[in-house]
Amino acid sequence: MMNMWTGVVEDRQDPLMLGRCRVRIFGVHGKNIQDIPTNDLPWAMPVMPLTSASISGIGDSPVGPVEGTHVVGFWSDGDSMQKPIMIGTLPGIPENTSDTSNPSTAGLQSPLENYPKDTERHGINESDTTRLARYRYPVEGEDGLISGEGVCEECKAETIVKKKLDERVLNVAVANDHGHYSEPPTKFNSKYPFNHVRVSESGHVFEVDDTPQSERLHTYHSSGTFEEIYPFGTKVTKVVRDNYEFVLGDEYINIKKTDSGGGNLYVNIEGDVFEKVDGNVERQINGSVREVIGGNFHTHVNGDRTITTEGSKAEKTAGDVSTEQYNKVEHCQGKCWNNIDGEYQVSSNKSITMRSSGGNISIDAFGHPLGNIGIAGSKSGNVNINSTGFIQQTAGTKVGLTSKLGSVDVNASSGAFSVAALRGINMISTIGGVQINSGTSFKVITGGLIHFGTPTLMSCRVGSLLANVDTSTTIFSPSMLMNGNSLNVFYKSALLTGTGINIHYTNSKMFGNVMDCTLNKFSMKAPSQTYRGIIRMN
Repeated sequence: MMNMWTGVVEDRQDPLMLGRCRVRIFGVHGKNIQDIPTNDLPWAMPVMPLTSASISGIGDSPVGPVEGTHVVGFWSDGDSMQKPIMIGTLPGIPENTSDTSNPSTAGLQSPLENYPKDTERHGINESDTTRLARYRYPVEGEDGLISGEGVCEECKAETIVKKKLDERVLNVAVANDHGHYSEPPTKFNSKYPFNHVRVSESGHVFEVDDTPQSERLHTYHSSGTFEEIYPFGTKVTKVVRDNYEFVLGDEYINIKKTDSGGGNLYVNIEGDVFEKVDGNVERQINGSVREVIGGNFHTHVNGDRTITTEGSKAEKTAGDVSTEQYNKVEHCQGKCWNNIDGEYQVSSNKSITMRSSGGNISIDAFGHPLGNIGIAGSKSGNVNINSTGFIQQTAGTKVGLTSKLGSVDVNASSGAFSVAALRGINMISTIGGVQINSGTSFKVITGGLIHFGTPTLMSCRVGSLLANVDTSTTIFSPSMLMNGNSLNVFYKSALLTGTGINIHYTNSKMFGNVMDCTLNKFSMKAPSQTYRGIIRMN
C-alpha cells in the first residue's frame, strides 16, 4: 500500500524545469526551517493526467502549484521517504497570511509570503476557489439538504466582471445617422459547481461555464482583451490595443440574415483606413449605395474606367468642376439640356464644330425680364459672334437672318463683305430699313437675279456708282430722283418707265445704242452733258 502524505510547496524554481517542487511534508519535516532549510527539502515530481503525453515537449506543461500550495502525494521509494510524488493540490480556506519572521514556525507556508493573498480580489477566510466559480452557491439547511441559493456579492463586484461592465464601449455612431450601438454587457451569471474556471497568477482567465441558461465560453487577458460567447451563441470580442490577423489562404465571411433578423454589418473606424489589393476587386450590391464624404475624394485609375447607369444620374457640385481628358465623346439618345445661371464659355485652340444630322441648330438669346443687367449700358438678349479671321456660313438651301423688332447690321470694318448665291439673294425689312456699310467695297455677285424691295424709300449713297449690265436694266418707279456730282451710264439698250424722273448731276455722260423713255415727265439738269446714241422720248 502506498505511503501517502500531504505538505506545503516552498520552492517551485526547478533547475531541471520538470515541474518539481520542494515540499515540506506534514509529520516529516516540521515547521522549523533551521532544522531542515527549504534548500534541503527533497524535490517532489508532479503527476500529469493521461491527456498529457509529457514527452518531447508534447502535452501540458507540468506547472501549477505556487509557494504555499497544499499538495498531496506518496513516496515512490516507500519507507525511505526521499522520492516524493505529487498527485494533486488541496484547496482550503486560509485563516492567515504567511509570516516567516520566526524561523521556528516559518515552515509549512510560503517563504516568499506571497500566498495566500489578502486583497480586494481575494482574501483570507475565503474559499481558495475563484470567485468566478461561486457567484451563486447552494445553501445547506439544518437537515443537511440544499434549501436555497446564496449570492456572493463580492464575487461579481470585485472581479473582472465589474471591470468589464465599467469599461464597456458605449454609443458608437452608425454611419449616416442610423443610430448607435454599444458593447453588450457580459452574461455572467455562474452558479457553483457549473463554472469551470482557470485563473493564472497574472490574472488571465479561462471559463467554461455550464450554468443552466447561462452557458458561456470566456477567455480573458489581464490587460482587458477578451472573447466571450453568450448563452445563445452571441460572441463579443474586445481588443484593448492592436489587433493583427494574417491569413495565408482564403478567408470566407458570410453574414447571413435569418428568420429572426440580422444580416447587417456595422463598421466604425475613428482613424484612417489603408487598403491594398494586388488582384482584382468585384462587388455586387443588390440594394443602394450611399456615401457621405466629409473631406476630399480622389480616384486615380491607371487603366480604363467604365460606369454604366441603367436609370437616371444626378450630380450636384457646390464649387467648381474641372475636367481634363484627351478625347471626349458624349452620346445622348434623347434630349440634352445645359441650364446655367451664370456665363457659359467654350474655348478651343483649334476648331469648334456644331453638327445636327437630322434636325436644326438654334441659338436663342432672350432678354432679362428686368431689362439691362451686368455692366452698365450693356443689354441682354444679344448673340455676338466675333472672329479675328473670317466667319463662314454654308447652307444647302437657305441662310436666313431675321430681326423681329430692330435692324440687321453687317459691318466689315477693314475688309470686304461678300455675299454669293447661285440662285437668289433676298434682303427684306418688313418695318425698318436694311443698311449695309463698307469701308472699302461691297460686292453682290449672282448668276441669277438680285432683287431689292421696300414699300417706302430705298436710299443708296456712295462716293461713286459703277453699274455694269451685260444685257438689260429695267427700272419701274412712280417717281425717281437721282442726285450726284457725276453720272456715267453705259448701256446697250435702256428702258426708263415711270411717272416722272428727275436727274440732277454736275456732270452727266450717257453712252449707249438705244434708250427708250416712257414717262409723263422727264427732267435732267447738268451743267455739262454728253449723249451718245439714240434717245426716244414717249
